[in-house]
Amino acid sequence: MPLVVLLAAGAGIVGACALLARLPNLVWESGTFLALFSLAFACYGAGLAAVARVPARRALPVVLLVAATARGVLLPASPTLSTDAYRYVWDARVASAGVSVYAYPPSAPELEGLRDATIYARLNHPTWRTIYPPGAQAFFRAVYALVPDSVLAMKAAVGAAELLTLAALLVLLRRMGVPATRATVYAWNPLVLVEVWGSGHLDGLAALAVVGALLAEASRRRVLAAALLGVGTLVKLYPAVLLPLLLGRRSLRAALVWALVVLAGYAPVGALGVDALGSLPRYLSEEWFNPGLARALLGEPALTLAAVLLWVGWATWRWRQAPVERRAFCVIAGFVILSPNIFPWYGLWLVPFLAMYPSLPWIAFTGTVALAYTFYLSEPWSLPLWARALEFAPLALGAAWALLRRLDLIRQPEPRRVDPVSQA
Repeated sequence: MPLVVLLAAGAGIVGACALLARLPNLVWESGTFLALFSLAFACYGAGLAAVARVPARRALPVVLLVAATARGVLLPASPTLSTDAYRYVWDARVASAGVSVYAYPPSAPELEGLRDATIYARLNHPTWRTIYPPGAQAFFRAVYALVPDSVLAMKAAVGAAELLTLAALLVLLRRMGVPATRATVYAWNPLVLVEVWGSGHLDGLAALAVVGALLAEASRRRVLAAALLGVGTLVKLYPAVLLPLLLGRRSLRAALVWALVVLAGYAPVGALGVDALGSLPRYLSEEWFNPGLARALLGEPALTLAAVLLWVGWATWRWRQAPVERRAFCVIAGFVILSPNIFPWYGLWLVPFLAMYPSLPWIAFTGTVALAYTFYLSEPWSLPLWARALEFAPLALGAAWALLRRLDLIRQPEPRRVDPVSQA
């Protein structure tokens, strides 16, 4: 019976993804999108409950087949829920024309000759200079050199990186001594499917660098781990918050390697000074979408940044005796909810860690974070308060439960040996 449930859940995920891929515009049909995403997430939950009760030799082929099929049906779909992938292609086009992507926004007169009705017309924030660091730009140019002006090629390249993330995760799980089927938490996660394979978000590449760095650290190859973390920083910046995890005794060499990688990436644009950050300062001060906990409470960008840094420092110290994967999970989890804006895809790099350390509230949050897209349900666009409440409800309930248990107000059951994924 558990195998039948697993097969049915997998079929439901693939079916929901296939229907999503057929929708012409997910923003225009955001209600349908949310319904199909909810269906996929319900099937995901059923699959997680079933997979731990199926022998690994029978379950793993099903898990991998469903994962591959769901990804395959979403790949050809044009990104509409987010158009960031068009910006990736635009940046590569500008760079290929010999113009610095940090110098002008797409709307600048200097770039008029590069505009078209396919890529330029779909850009968000055309008056903003790029926000993507040099590592991301190198990735864009590499894909563009192979297949120019192709959003599909850009999505496929990000998807290939995401598949490598899954492969690295399987290796990490084996090193941890947990069943390979635990990878279902990541492989079937609808947030990963929609945001990487539907929208082509670059966070899929950043997650590869982070998981690769942790795999290197687990293999006692700290210098390689630092180098990979440097690459991740050059792709999306935020992996830098994990650097303190590599800084222990005799870690100066690792810190130096990370710094050299980041400096080497920024060296070609170093003469621009602060302009090499593109529109990042503007994003931090002006963009306001589904604000994180610190920004919602404190408002000021500087205070939000301070809250993030305090969390990183405290979490690194608090869990200093835990395995590096566990410490990374704690740092990333706090970073996500403290981020100035919580776009749903910002949670992508958390999902691999949920396969290592399953947490029901956080797994649920990877589903409820999609409620941020209720922003598109009303006219004019706005994020309703009820959606915000439901989005964070799993984390609030999880925190309340943990507090009650800590205060011994809830009787804890006798421990029993169960694969943690069955509790997901």
